[in-house]
Amino acid sequence: MIYFIWGILNIGLFIYFIVVCFKATKLIREELGLFSSIVFVLGLLSFLGQSYNNNIKKEPNSSSIKTWQYISEDCSKILDSNLISIELERIFVVQYDLGIKYGQDKLTQKNIPINAYSSAKGFISGTNWVPKSIIINQTEDNYQFDYIVDGVVEWKLLGFIIYAQSKEYSGKAILK
Repeated sequence: MIYFIWGILNIGLFIYFIVVCFKATKLIREELGLFSSIVFVLGLLSFLGQSYNNNIKKEPNSSSIKTWQYISEDCSKILDSNLISIELERIFVVQYDLGIKYGQDKLTQKNIPINAYSSAKGFISGTNWVPKSIIINQTEDNYQFDYIVDGVVEWKLLGFIIYAQSKEYSGKAILK
């Protein structure tokens, strides 16, 4: 429930910020002229654009989701690959997931992890899930992996981090 309230608070503050910006632009136009108000609006837009671009941390040649690579996907020792999704936690309007891509080794016929990622979905306004590490270990049972996911939930107001909450998930991933 706190995620939902935090999201509504963020949306409300953003709408209030937009109203204040419109009023400030009108006041600047009346007091200093049209040119000054245009410079003010362009300055605000440039700061907002910079802030948005800095929040996107893409690795070269990848999607926006950070992936932990365990072996090369084009490795010749893998027969075929599968993907499983594990629900780490579901909190009212937010769900944290772990995706594991794995394949079968040609020589040993054992399942081995290829890569893994973690993501959040749902109503995530005002929060940001940042996975810090994902560890996938093989077990004696060929049809399961042990996993540990460490990360941080960043609680933000108007883009500023107010609180960083550490989270750790561990468990067994049952393979198909």
